[in-house]
Amino acid sequence: RIEDAKKARPGLKLVVVDPRRTETAEVADLHLAIQPGTDVLLCHGLLHIMLQEGWTRPDWIAEHTSGFEALQVLVAQATPQQVARHCGIQVEDLHTAARWFATSGATLSLYCMGLNQSSSGSDKNAALINLHLATAQIGRPGAGPLSLTGQPNAMGGREVGAMANLLSGHRDLASPGDRAEIARLWGVDALPDRPGKTAIEMFQAAADGEIKALWIACTNPAQSMPDQATVRRALERAEFVIVQEAYATAATCQYADLLLPAASWGEKSGSVTNSERRISLVRAAVPA
Repeated sequence: RIEDAKKARPGLKLVVVDPRRTETAEVADLHLAIQPGTDVLLCHGLLHIMLQEGWTRPDWIAEHTSGFEALQVLVAQATPQQVARHCGIQVEDLHTAARWFATSGATLSLYCMGLNQSSSGSDKNAALINLHLATAQIGRPGAGPLSLTGQPNAMGGREVGAMANLLSGHRDLASPGDRAEIARLWGVDALPDRPGKTAIEMFQAAADGEIKALWIACTNPAQSMPDQATVRRALERAEFVIVQEAYATAATCQYADLLLPAASWGEKSGSVTNSERRISLVRAAVPA
């Protein structure tokens, strides 16, 4: 879609930030091949230039944000020369990226697991979102930070409480009021007040022999989870592994004691959360 949009609108600028020269980077107007792990520094360097050039929106910042003064102190140290040197890019390219981001009619940031599943993922997300807040590139058509989650309907999973520390409707497991509300809706007396294990903790527990059985639906941990040695040790050690999957070629299938078929999106009815975080009804198009 981005390639088609670029052909239709030659004025559209595409910046790709990736240590590797990917297929996506091939169609970019500017490829920032930064050193791995320098994402936060890059964003701080961009904001440093935006502040220096007067490309931020102080009125919008004052009305819609808090803590900007502390951020200014932090990014003051991220001089273009220092950032370019540490990131392994040209100072001129840093300036170009800052100008395009801040001064365009609408800037959209698309990012995936490189930020979200990093060991410093929260900092990387915050640094990028800060650029949108500082330049008012948010909250209107075509502008904003857009996380492209890496698993099927991950946002929908959160909304129905399919996480170890989260209840349906984004209710907090640690809150007695939230637990009571969901217990009433579900028609049960009470809900546990202690979170379960996260995905990482679950596989560690299975690798240690604490968890004996795993039921894996609609995800491919033998390929997509970090620390693959631990994940594969867990899958081999678990006494019973059920994999529910639409594709027999998924890497996790080879560890299954019981492999179950799954309907794909066009074969089932239900709700999904789309990339704008709107809930959409999907109706089956073909029989499973």
